Amino acid sequence: MGVFDESICDCCVCPMQCVLKELMDMNQSIDDIFTVTGSVSNPSIIEVRDFIVFTDQGVIPISKINFICLPVPSISLNLKPIKKSTGDCSCCEDPTTNLANSLKGEVMNIEIIGFGFDPFKIADVGEGVIIGEETGNQQVGVISSCFVTRIFPL
Repeated sequence: MGVFDESICDCCVCPMQCVLKELMDMNQSIDDIFTVTGSVSNPSIIEVRDFIVFTDQGVIPISKINFICLPVPSISLNLKPIKKSTGDCSCCEDPTTNLANSLKGEVMNIEIIGFGFDPFKIADVGEGVIIGEETGNQQVGVISSCFVTRIFPL
């Protein structure tokens, strides 16, 4: 887990950077990285720094990543503990993260900016990050709380 400065990037960018760094260190394969405009399939992470992920298919600002799809049925990641935020995070990320945290173990539809929705079993929640197991295809999704537009029952 990295060190987080008290900044606007605390809420979802820093936690996603830590997840990406951890995946890189584990040499974990990634099926897709979804951004606000599209996706990158089967990228290999070369480096993660300065809120950017460098892949073999280009450089992606972490602030634009809304979802990462992993090809494993379960994975354990070290997530940043949930804390009360101030500023933008308190109105955008905190409520979504807290709601997801209260639904751990539940299967819910989660809709993400730029994409439809999929049923996820909410497995773990950290600051700005929701880990869900996609019920339809046995994949794991790492979702940025800041990009969730709706959580609703099946």
